Amino acid sequence: MSVVLPPIAHRRVRVDALLLGLALCKFLLQFLLSGRYGLHRDEYLYLDMAHHLAWGYKEIPPLLAPFSWLAQAVLGHTVWAAKFFPALFGGLTVLLTGLIVREAGGGRWAQVAAAVAVAVSPVYLAMHGLFQPNFLDVFFWTLYGFLVVRFVHTHEPRLLLALGVCIGLGMLAKYTTAFYVASLLLALLLTPTERPWLATRWFWLAVAAAALIFLPNLVWQATHNWPVLGHMNKLQETQLTHVSPINFLVEQLPMTLAGAGLWLVGLWFCFTRAGKPYRPLALAYFFVIALLLLSRGKNYYAAAVYPPLMALGAVYLERKSRAALAGTLGVGLLLSLPIVPALLPVFSIEGLSRYVQRVSVLDALTRWEDGKQHHLPQDVADMHGWDEYAPLVQQALARLTPAERAHVIVYGDNYGQAGALNWYGPALGLPRCYTLNGSNSYWMPAPDTVTAFIYANEGDGPKDLKQLFGSMEVVGRVQSPYARIRGSEVLLFRHPKTDLGPFVQKRIAEAQQGFE
Repeated sequence: MSVVLPPIAHRRVRVDALLLGLALCKFLLQFLLSGRYGLHRDEYLYLDMAHHLAWGYKEIPPLLAPFSWLAQAVLGHTVWAAKFFPALFGGLTVLLTGLIVREAGGGRWAQVAAAVAVAVSPVYLAMHGLFQPNFLDVFFWTLYGFLVVRFVHTHEPRLLLALGVCIGLGMLAKYTTAFYVASLLLALLLTPTERPWLATRWFWLAVAAAALIFLPNLVWQATHNWPVLGHMNKLQETQLTHVSPINFLVEQLPMTLAGAGLWLVGLWFCFTRAGKPYRPLALAYFFVIALLLLSRGKNYYAAAVYPPLMALGAVYLERKSRAALAGTLGVGLLLSLPIVPALLPVFSIEGLSRYVQRVSVLDALTRWEDGKQHHLPQDVADMHGWDEYAPLVQQALARLTPAERAHVIVYGDNYGQAGALNWYGPALGLPRCYTLNGSNSYWMPAPDTVTAFIYANEGDGPKDLKQLFGSMEVVGRVQSPYARIRGSEVLLFRHPKTDLGPFVQKRIAEAQQGFE
């Protein structure tokens, strides 16, 4: 028996105290807890972008960088500053999910169920605690879902223009937005009732708006030899090489566990007679999954597609049976409980290490990108040890003569070391640290001369440097037993055998052309 929803009259978007309260709880949960273990490797890169605002970067589009600048300018050079916007957009995503429920005709029970499911699903607990572009991605995809649901009820042409503007901003947040845009467009082409709108001036105005907003980044990419293509190719050769299509599909359920039942029901609902207006969202989901499988994307690349489906599932279950709605959410929450401590720092780091080794269902979280099992989730291990580099670099600088310090280069193996040193270094009076890894290659000035080289490594160290300097000493190593970078060294190279200015200038030029 299908569930027929009552007709929905045109109305303004209203936000009541219940939804605001749920959104505020989500914000506070993430903001107050997420900084306990410190900053993540990737966060150091994105926080460093505040000092290098541009229309593009090798790793990501430009939108996250202004948030980085704003957080530090207003909230200061603190962990809380880094965690503010992920938590804020987590709350806004919960709010949008509730609004989708209202637009689809759902009542308060459905609003609460969908909002809670998004708030505590494992993948969102992780994403809304890290200053990475993922929190913007989830927000914008959920916003697209809200605009689509509102459009199919009202057919207000201006909503198409609003969708185009939001898509343009979403493309400036993360390039995976292109997957959803392509999927949604294909879904609309396959939906006869909505297809005529694709030929109207409002649709083409939306396309023009999205293109105009995204154009500066396209220009930047073109004038920098399309570094996004090189970055994607490098991901395919390194991080994505261990991605299994089977694991990708299977892990969609545990990563959305609190709301998995809701989004599965939401998918089914879209293919019923009553849910036909929302079918483009379901079709877009399947197209997104197919594109990610073909490109060997990580499981969490699909995370942004689920909040609207959770909202629709909650609407259907509420109309069918409030008991079914409560039961579906309750089972999801109970199954999610063992996972929560691995994603929110409710334990000390010592307690978390013991916990994840005892709970076998967390094996997927402790399997790192190398395909091996470890004693901590990789993201947690990537939050430790970074503050140890700065004191070691300070010790290295103290061993140099004034003449050597005048022309020393402080260099990091990758953006993690460089970003961490630029985060902790100013308090110790350290010079800026550089690296040729990723976008950092654009930020490194070409030196005329080099008298000494301080190197914060993560791998085996640069073999060519050993041949260019007369002496090398190990200043110290990262000691944290919980750090993924444990054992990494700070090396001091002195007494160059030749003029190294041209050598470094050549390396910078090569890195800016895409060679690291």
